[in-house]
Amino acid sequence: MRSLLLAILALLSAPAFSAEQRPNVLFIAVDDLRTSLGCYGDTLVKSPNIDRFAATARRFEHAYTQQAVCGPSRTSLLTGRLPDNTRVWHNRNLFRDTLPNAVTLPQLFKNNGYRALAFGKIFSGDEQELDPVSWSEPEILKQPGWNNYALREEGGQGKGAAWEAADVPDEGYSDGKLAALAIATLTKLKQQETSFFLAVGFFKPHLPFNAPKKYWDLYDPAVFAQPEQTRVKGAPEIAHHGHRELGGYRDMPKDEHLDAATTRTLRHGYHACVSYTDAQIGKLLAALDQLGLAQNTIVVLWGDHGWSLGEKDRWCKGTNFERDTRVPLLIRTPGLKAPGAAASGLVELVDVFPTLAELASLPAPQGLDGRSLVPMLANPQSPGREAVLSQFARPFSASTPEFMGYSLRTATHRYTRWITWPTRQLVAEELYDYTTGPSTRHEGAFWIEEENIAVHAAHSDTRQALSQKLDHMLSQRITVKPEAQPATKKKRKKKQP
Repeated sequence: MRSLLLAILALLSAPAFSAEQRPNVLFIAVDDLRTSLGCYGDTLVKSPNIDRFAATARRFEHAYTQQAVCGPSRTSLLTGRLPDNTRVWHNRNLFRDTLPNAVTLPQLFKNNGYRALAFGKIFSGDEQELDPVSWSEPEILKQPGWNNYALREEGGQGKGAAWEAADVPDEGYSDGKLAALAIATLTKLKQQETSFFLAVGFFKPHLPFNAPKKYWDLYDPAVFAQPEQTRVKGAPEIAHHGHRELGGYRDMPKDEHLDAATTRTLRHGYHACVSYTDAQIGKLLAALDQLGLAQNTIVVLWGDHGWSLGEKDRWCKGTNFERDTRVPLLIRTPGLKAPGAAASGLVELVDVFPTLAELASLPAPQGLDGRSLVPMLANPQSPGREAVLSQFARPFSASTPEFMGYSLRTATHRYTRWITWPTRQLVAEELYDYTTGPSTRHEGAFWIEEENIAVHAAHSDTRQALSQKLDHMLSQRITVKPEAQPATKKKRKKKQP
């Protein structure tokens, strides 16, 4: 009864706009951003601009990606559909091969008279995986001169060096140029008095960890201690990714076993990139204020998945562990009640689509897998989901999966089941309790898994109950049969974002 009353009160006080007001949307995506932000409790990182924005927005404390890698995560958010329903489990899969008539989030706004524009990495970092029908004008992934490196020549086979700290201004790297383009576009949109959906996708802190030297100088290298190298006790081998993203860079060992000095440099570089992108976001939000657009603009800031920096013997993303699946999500609406308050309920990135549709009074497509967060915007105490779903395919390739790992996160536990695909035979189980040791611990902005307790007799009832809950969720939310083939692959030239 209390939950029902909270929901009713939330709906009555929900931020809404009339048809005449037509709220703008500034949609900010950040690549590979984990909850390394001051507003999420990280005391090491320097993120003053996002932290100031968080004080005016609703911070979702427990937001989770559908799959901890960029293509599937972004596709899920932008289509409002789960990976199994789009067949996008890899960056090279194409959702329109499975759902050719899908209406994406920006396409919904475009179809209803908005000017929908995209700069930077929104759908993908590969030009052949963009979605022109979603936008009023062709997406601008990059422009001439938007280079990853300022000191090294680009090109050649494979990836370049894993980090760089050139003594250049902000526009010496791509995110600075991206912010300048977005600000110039905001100025034009203001002059044209056009209702807009402007998506700005920042590239950092994605590898390579390249940022102007002044952002590296914000940190004392000594603070970046060697992380704990031991893996999660009792976790099956399949729980850890086998592809080597970091190991593909020219100056990194292929097996990603790094010495202490290299580890410290990379951890330093990641934080420098967070601070660099934070500064660009600050410029963009300041321009929104200066142009008088903030009072009628919904701002969404999100990371596509988490990231590991050598902790628990892991680099990059690609797992169902908490550090990879939990993401920052901040939403500000004009007239937001209790700005700065955190919503502690569980939410998924697929929930962003129906949220923005409701806020703008637009008719959401049928069959979305998300649910609106408007009640939580109106009242941060409103309940979230009972459980959220993440998943990852093994091996990570554009072909049909051999195995799939489904991970159910409740307020207190995570249950992960690994199965063969498509026969769904059980391979392994994982269980983690986030309320007490020894299976997890809480450290700053993160919950860290320490031991898989799925085989412990004392936790068998919990494991069984969560297994049944996962069965029910999959039966209710997965609408495409597991035997269906993934999206058609085409031979593509490999490009780095």
